[in-house]
Order: sequence, then structure tokens, then C-alpha cells
Amino acid sequence: MPKTPLQTPLHQLYDEDFVRWVEATIACLKERDTEQLDWDGLIEEIEDLGKSAKRELESRLSVLLAHLLKRCYINSPNDYRGWQLTILEQRNALKRLLKQSPSLKGYFQDVLDDVYQDALAEASAAYPASEFPQAAPFGKELQALLTEEFWR
Repeated sequence: MPKTPLQTPLHQLYDEDFVRWVEATIACLKERDTEQLDWDGLIEEIEDLGKSAKRELESRLSVLLAHLLKRCYINSPNDYRGWQLTILEQRNALKRLLKQSPSLKGYFQDVLDDVYQDALAEASAAYPASEFPQAAPFGKELQALLTEEFWR
């Protein structure tokens, strides 16, 4: 069966209507129609998928570390439960992300120190009268960050 040419070239759709570009790209891939594919756009989007997973890891790790800092260094029993629930939520999300993409474990080690500095800045801004450690007090082991109750 001959292939029907697209009314709008995929590379043009990429800038005009991203959802239509995705739908048309999927259709081309399903039909194994490599002639009409927008290769540059497809490569860019696949690259962005990896970047997105890394950004999610950084974001969740930052929230986790900021709440660990608050829970361990701020004496505010009325807030403990909320902080602990956020810690649990971020840990669960990180575990799922790392299960889906185990290669991110190496990336975790690469960004831990920088992400800790972001979390430290957030905790310090929220509690300017408090002193927090300048270096991560929770160690650099992923498993410990995902399981240990450092406040006990």
C-alpha cells in the first residue's frame, strides 16, 4: 500500500502544533515510514526524555534533603509529621524513578553535593536563625538516604 504524504511536513508541525507532531510521528513510526520522519525533532525529544528524568531526580532529591534538614535540625514537633510525610513521598518517588531508570544511580552521585547546596539554601531561607551543616550530614549512600530515619 503506498504511503500517503503528510499535509504538513513533520518538521513544520514540530514548531506549529506539538501534539499533532507527536501523533504524526507515532503514526510514521508504526507504519515504519522513515522518509517522512522529522529526525532532528525526534532526536531532540528523545534527548529531552533523559534530561527530564535527571531533572526529576534532582528536584525530588532536593525536596528530600531540605525536609531531612528541617526534621533533623529544627525543633518544631508540630511540623514533624508533615516533614516526615514529605520525606516518605519523595523517597517513594525516587525509588520508583530509580527502578525505572537504574542508570540514574550514577547520576545521583554526580549531583548529590550540588543538590545538597540547593536544599541547604532552601532550609536556611525558611529558618534563617537556624544553623545547618554546610556539608551533607546524611552521607553519600543512596540506600541510606532512601531508608534511614536520621532524626532518631
